[in-house]
Amino acid sequence: MKHIPRFFVENEIVCGVEKSISPEQMFHASKVLRLRENNCIRIFNNISGEWECSIKSSKKNLVTPLKLIKVPRDEFGPSIACALINPNRFSIMVEKVTELGVQNIYPLITDYTQYKTFSKQKVKQAVVQACEQSGRLTVPKIHEAVKLKDFLSNLSENQKILVGVEKENTTRMMYCLEKDIIFAVGPEGGFSNQEIELFNSTPSVNSFYFGRNILRSETAAVAFISLWVAKYL
Repeated sequence: MKHIPRFFVENEIVCGVEKSISPEQMFHASKVLRLRENNCIRIFNNISGEWECSIKSSKKNLVTPLKLIKVPRDEFGPSIACALINPNRFSIMVEKVTELGVQNIYPLITDYTQYKTFSKQKVKQAVVQACEQSGRLTVPKIHEAVKLKDFLSNLSENQKILVGVEKENTTRMMYCLEKDIIFAVGPEGGFSNQEIELFNSTPSVNSFYFGRNILRSETAAVAFISLWVAKYL
């Protein structure tokens, strides 16, 4: 089957009503994929679902929605609170966990965080592209970067967090997974002793043993979300 490119768009999609896509999306369609006017692409969002479209004007970045392919649907998944790491590796992390279905991405500033800021625009670009590739309709919400202490203090009572530790006598993750959960992933060097004490004193946090090997942040994120997917999807 011929690959038909998918592009995320904001706002409502209406059959027969011309819709703008971004110049970058049209450049990819017309220059990279060499599609021409009247060729087929798809656009989507969680408001209107996924639509088959024809390219109306590559110069004006216009397409015409013709046929509904996927109706809007509820998509659920875990969330992830991840310490800021090298920007390129952080983008790879959010790309992979987006493909696996996360709903919220909470960037954290921890004691061992070397990078205190991040480009929300760059991260969103990686997230949107992951949605386009993976067939998702919903785009995860990217929150502002906050200090770990502030993140924990602003949690609602019903929000639960899982944080991996290296102690072998700690509960295995399979026994503390819940459908609505936030995974906490530390930076290079892990969480500090003070942060571990903070986790231990926060009722909504449960610790689990993640294995003998020390994982990079992006590896841990993918591993944790994959186990959740195996149980709930």
